[in-house]
Amino acid sequence: MSPLQISLVTAAAIGLACAMLSVFVVLRRWAFIGEGIAHASFGGAGTAWVLSLMLPGVALFRSEVGIYCIAALFCLAVAMAIGALTRREIVYSDTAIGIFLVASVAWGFVGLGAYMQLRNNTLPPAWEDYLVGQTSLRSAEMMGAVLMCGTVLAVMGMMRKEIVSFCFDAQMAEVSGVRVGIVHYVMILLVTTTILLGMRLMGSLLVAALLVLPGAIGLQISKRMSAVIGAAVATGLLAALAGPLIHHQWNFIREGPAIVLVLVFEFVIAYLAGKARTGVR
Repeated sequence: MSPLQISLVTAAAIGLACAMLSVFVVLRRWAFIGEGIAHASFGGAGTAWVLSLMLPGVALFRSEVGIYCIAALFCLAVAMAIGALTRREIVYSDTAIGIFLVASVAWGFVGLGAYMQLRNNTLPPAWEDYLVGQTSLRSAEMMGAVLMCGTVLAVMGMMRKEIVSFCFDAQMAEVSGVRVGIVHYVMILLVTTTILLGMRLMGSLLVAALLVLPGAIGLQISKRMSAVIGAAVATGLLAALAGPLIHHQWNFIREGPAIVLVLVFEFVIAYLAGKARTGVR
């Protein structure tokens, strides 16, 4: 497959998975959770850079795969911590997420600064990729994205009723016998998984857009759940596919920023159409 085809398949898989989750992320008001987990990846990269200084003989901490694995583990740890704190509102959710978000970004820049200081102002390998995504993707990343998309769709299909009940009213769902704790952590894991693979395409700064904007667009178009999900999937896929095509045409524009701008454009159109339909001035 050509690099463009790999990017298109990867983007489509990530876009579909994120769009399906997006509706429930928006309904649950978890947009900020997505931001917190996404930004944690930069803190994970900072951890890998510090480890490469402390253990210069270990090649894993200098390799792209090693850095990504450490960033993934860091994200998972942050996600579970956020999930634990927000499960019973031990700390207000926005407060907990904000703390982890700024701490992760700050630690990432500490790691970046330490690496540059001890490496004669040399930047770590591919450090920009953790902020705004890669400019080229490989077959392994494409297969990972397709597998992740299938897993997300399968889990959401099996737990559809429980997830819908949890996202609309968690307390009522718990009273009705839904195992809210399990659903809570399953949703956290699904969001984290899509972010970990999505940040290869869009970077930690922008990947949360795919978990917020498709759902927000769908809710502007309709209030029926099936229509909202359909609109979210359609607009998410359109934007995800547009990103690689725009980058292919104008290679100075990365896929991530292109996808976000297309999503924002779609949201503006949906918002204006909604206002016109309801006659609101």
